[in-house]
Amino acid sequence: MPNKLEIRRLSKQYGDFHALSEVSFTLEPGVTGLLGANGAGKSTLMKLMTDHMPRSGGEILWNGTDILKMGRKWRALVGYTPQLQGVYDDFTAKRFLYYMGALKGMPRREIRTQTDEMLEAVNLSDAAHKKIGTFSGGMRQRVLLASSLLGKPPVLILDEPTAGLDPEERIRIRNDIAALARDRIVLLATHVVSDIACIAKHVLLIRRGKVIAFDTPQNLLADAEGKIGEFSGTYEEIQRLQAQYPNGEIAQHKDGFVLRVAENPLPEGCMPVHDNLTLEDVCHLYLKGERQYG
Repeated sequence: MPNKLEIRRLSKQYGDFHALSEVSFTLEPGVTGLLGANGAGKSTLMKLMTDHMPRSGGEILWNGTDILKMGRKWRALVGYTPQLQGVYDDFTAKRFLYYMGALKGMPRREIRTQTDEMLEAVNLSDAAHKKIGTFSGGMRQRVLLASSLLGKPPVLILDEPTAGLDPEERIRIRNDIAALARDRIVLLATHVVSDIACIAKHVLLIRRGKVIAFDTPQNLLADAEGKIGEFSGTYEEIQRLQAQYPNGEIAQHKDGFVLRVAENPLPEGCMPVHDNLTLEDVCHLYLKGERQYG
């Protein structure tokens, strides 16, 4: 049977503020993309799942057992890469992984063996003895990804692993994550929707501390059918329409300008889009009116 991580009615409250409100979903091996506006509760969710903060209510079950009962055993099963985590610039990549392995309490022999394995897994074997301070942003992120893999955890929780990277490095990181997710549960929070568009088995959308959608990309795109449309016109006409639909996105086509909107039902004069719906459209539909999702 595949591993299973169940979140049941999980809540986190600060006084009268509900950071998370009875969130429920189940993760199995593969990538789940986590999307939501800044402040929607994504980081809170990940910290609760990694047991970095106490919950206010609900359960987190690993194969039927609450992680609170597992303690250190649970934390050994999770590889966590928080957003904007620092690294030691004077350390080589190999030394940094040795250090992280020691912090995890791994035996020295395992640290040596797995350090080489994980550097190879993220395509950094050739840079093992180079100082991290000389690395590009993408290489630094791959070092962090390798460190989260030490101990071969069956669960990876990644918070913005491609933040600040150029397109080529984002693709490399994305491909590494896809390969690692073949036999692991991976929860990947990102504001770059294209990072998960081609690798996610499921997409989890959070709005104001609540799950508003959790499904496969295919089902989410099917649900968006008939709710995404475009106005066509001159630039001046489209600008006037955008004042009415401020969340719409203007694009320039060979025949003129269009304003792409997510509305249910679509307004009069807005032509439904059928052939090129994207997860970006899904985000506009579910997260409309929120601050930038990510």
